[in-house]
Amino acid sequence: MSREQLHRASRALFPHLPPELRLKIWTLNLPTLRLVSISSGTEAGCDSDAGLFAGCTSSAPIPANLHVCAEARANALERFRYVFGFVRLPGRVLYNPDSDILHFGPRDGYMASVAQFNTCMTMCDPAQLALVRRIAISDALFWAGSSYHSMSAARLTVDVLSSMTEHMPALQQVFFIPGEEDEPHEAAQTEERMARQIQMAIDTLCRHRPDWKPPPWTIVTLQTLLGACG
Repeated sequence: MSREQLHRASRALFPHLPPELRLKIWTLNLPTLRLVSISSGTEAGCDSDAGLFAGCTSSAPIPANLHVCAEARANALERFRYVFGFVRLPGRVLYNPDSDILHFGPRDGYMASVAQFNTCMTMCDPAQLALVRRIAISDALFWAGSSYHSMSAARLTVDVLSSMTEHMPALQQVFFIPGEEDEPHEAAQTEERMARQIQMAIDTLCRHRPDWKPPPWTIVTLQTLLGACG
C-alpha cells in the first residue's frame, strides 16, 4: 500500500475511533509552545471590520485544529480563548496560558514600544492579564529614543517590571530579548548591559516590595526563542 493510500485509509477510519481516543489525538496535535506577539490596534491580521475593534491583535499562527472539524475546534477552544480586547470588549488574540509566551516587541516611533505595553496593561481585562505565565519583553521597551540612555533605561525597566508585577501575578518566566540590530554585533556586551540593568530594577522593586518574589528570567535572542517555539 502506498503512502497516499495509507493516508486515505487512516482518514477514513479516524471517525470510527472511540471519542476519547480521538480527543486525545486532537489534544496531542495542539502546539506545545507558541510565541504570541501582540500589538495594540488593528494592523496585525485583522478583518475588514477591524476598524470598529479596540484591543490587541496578533499575527501568531492559529492552531491547525481550529480549521479541521467541529470536534477538533471544540477541543482546541477548551484550551485557547480569544482575549485581550480593550475595556472588556471581546478579544481577538487566541491565547493559551499553558503553552503560549506573550511577546511585546519593538514598535516604530518615539517610546512607541513601551507605550504599547502600557496601553495593554491598562486597557485589557485584568482577569485575562492575570492568567499570563510567560512573557517576552523586547529591549526596545527600555529605550527612550534611537540611542541608549542608561538613566532612562533604568527608569523604564523599573516601570515595566512594576507593571508586570501588578497585572500578571501568575508569571512563571520572563524572557528579555535584545534588539535585533544588537544581536550580530557586540552580543556579549549587550547581554551584560541588559543583565545589569534588569537586576538593578529587580533589586529596586524588592526593596519596595519585600514580599515580592521575582519570577525566573533570562536573556535570549528572538531567533532562539522562535526556534524553541517551532
